Amino acid sequence: MSDPRGPVADTSGPADMASHAGGSGGAFFGRRKSKKLRGGQSDLFGSLLPRLLLPDELPASLSALFAPPVRPVGLEIGFGGGEHLLAAARQSPDMGFIGCEPFINGMAKMLASIQREGLTNIRLWCDDAAPLLHRLPAGQLERVDLFYPDAWPKRRQHILQRQI
Repeated sequence: MSDPRGPVADTSGPADMASHAGGSGGAFFGRRKSKKLRGGQSDLFGSLLPRLLLPDELPASLSALFAPPVRPVGLEIGFGGGEHLLAAARQSPDMGFIGCEPFINGMAKMLASIQREGLTNIRLWCDDAAPLLHRLPAGQLERVDLFYPDAWPKRRQHILQRQI
């Protein structure tokens, strides 16, 4: 018997990316990965990503996540390929940025750019942003950039639409 939602895509990624962020991946229907990663991209998930992921226990001051410590800190949700986040990190090297992206190919592109440019003011969360928002210490974010919330129309969207 087939699944009524159609073919269920593989949602696992290099080293099961969702487990790195402590999330369940349950908010995502369909795929979290599209194109096959190149060898170098896949290697970054084992070498660079563990160093950039947010820890399980966040410090009271988010600036302590960065070396050297930064002030202020911004959050970007849904960075896609990272173009906007990378530009902001380059433009403001004394500001810390937390990038949140659940899709493996976007995370791979971001990791490659961070390594190539040697950026030290970016930390990453690779799952749905909702659990992260509940964990962030109050009053620590200077800015929040939100891109493409609920990018695909849903059946009965008037009932299921997220509130931003």
